[in-house]
Amino acid sequence: MRKGRMLLLGALSLAMIGSLVGCTNGYDTQAPKALFALRPAEGEAPLSVSFDATPSFSENGKVTEYLWDFGDGNVDEGPVVSHTYERGGTFQVVLQVFNEQGRSDERKYEVVVHFPQPTADFDYAPPRPATGEWVRFDASASHSPNGEIVEYRWAFGDGHTSDEGPKTKHQYWNGRTYNVSLTITDEAGQTDKFTKSVEIQGGEPCKAL
Repeated sequence: MRKGRMLLLGALSLAMIGSLVGCTNGYDTQAPKALFALRPAEGEAPLSVSFDATPSFSENGKVTEYLWDFGDGNVDEGPVVSHTYERGGTFQVVLQVFNEQGRSDERKYEVVVHFPQPTADFDYAPPRPATGEWVRFDASASHSPNGEIVEYRWAFGDGHTSDEGPKTKHQYWNGRTYNVSLTITDEAGQTDKFTKSVEIQGGEPCKAL
């Protein structure tokens, strides 16, 4: 009889332990929910973006940690943060949140940053060139926020072109005004075109009798 009571008590104890373990496991399996908003999601570099993860929640208490990866090598922490993208590209933003039980969840969104346009510009000398005189063109004033300018294409307005680089020269044989165009391309593939009028002094070349 005594042995039977002991077996019964042991079975009841195991049942209670199993019930408690089951409740604990059910509680631990509730992960938090990562949610966030961003503004703006698209724009031209440098682009400053605000991120708000306060909509994130946990049914088992509260969210205790917010970890951000902005997709460009930079990270941050906190429910509300901001970040500036200095260069163009498509960046995947990852938010990871943790609750009091150490459970986590993550959410991902993309930020699209457009490369800004470069600026083409040039000067020429002499300021009043004559027919047959070498006119020297210098595009050193051109610049790009995206890095190096990799291509300079010149159109001298008389049907001749050149892609020698930022500095070139050209001769004109008829006295009139020519529209000279420079088109540049930077390392990000962005382009710009600039046109300037060049007045050549003199008339048409003399014809042989």
